[in-house]
Amino acid sequence: MNLAELFESKEIVITAHRGFSGKYPENTILSLEKAVEIGADIIEFDLRSTSDSVPVVLHDETIDRTSNGSGEVWRHTHDELRGLNFSMFVGTHDTKYRRDTPAVDGLTIPTFKEVLDALAHRTCMNIQVYRNSDDSLAKICSLYDQFDLYETAYLTMSTYKDASRVRAINPRIELCVLERAHPMDEASLRKQKEFGLTYIQPTWRDVTPELCEVARKLGLRSSMFFSNTDEDTRKYIGYGQQGIMTDCPDIVLRTLDTL
Repeated sequence: MNLAELFESKEIVITAHRGFSGKYPENTILSLEKAVEIGADIIEFDLRSTSDSVPVVLHDETIDRTSNGSGEVWRHTHDELRGLNFSMFVGTHDTKYRRDTPAVDGLTIPTFKEVLDALAHRTCMNIQVYRNSDDSLAKICSLYDQFDLYETAYLTMSTYKDASRVRAINPRIELCVLERAHPMDEASLRKQKEFGLTYIQPTWRDVTPELCEVARKLGLRSSMFFSNTDEDTRKYIGYGQQGIMTDCPDIVLRTLDTL
């Protein structure tokens, strides 16, 4: 099922934030595989660039929190990162629990290509691109083209400037723009529509019944960040939210089963 079919056929679209990160080490093949297995509609993961311009799956600017190494990711080569274990952090993204020892032996940082090799034809993807060199961004776009992700994935960029960099490389790629410097309101939604976006990602602070209604009227497909509890999931569904991003797809799926 592609993205358009998901949003047209399902009342609530579930996105697994950094994979099934509430139970498995975030942004790893293990976490992403488990999210697909449990039934998440979309997997979300983050890309950053190594010093040798390899797009790898990592959220933070540094590897300190999630690995047994340290330092900024862009100061390390891909081979250097492959020698580290990336299962040092467990639990939801907001619990901030770092282990003293790895949770899973031999769990390495995946490259973007490795994720696509494993999952490109099994699920839809929200791919959040952080600081990347021009060379790395070109590689991301070329892999996007190589795996024919046009109907099943979109790139989430931090700013319109970053989104414009992608458009200059490949204007066919679907984009989502965060622009977290300002709250997401009706004016923001209209700006995103005018920029040619289809996918939006409001935070839980911005989601209201009114925002959900405007998004639907504008034809925007919304996946909010985030809900990890039954109570919050019920609240946002009541607001009319189309999609929910979660560290705990098991909890959200159980809620949906009761509705």
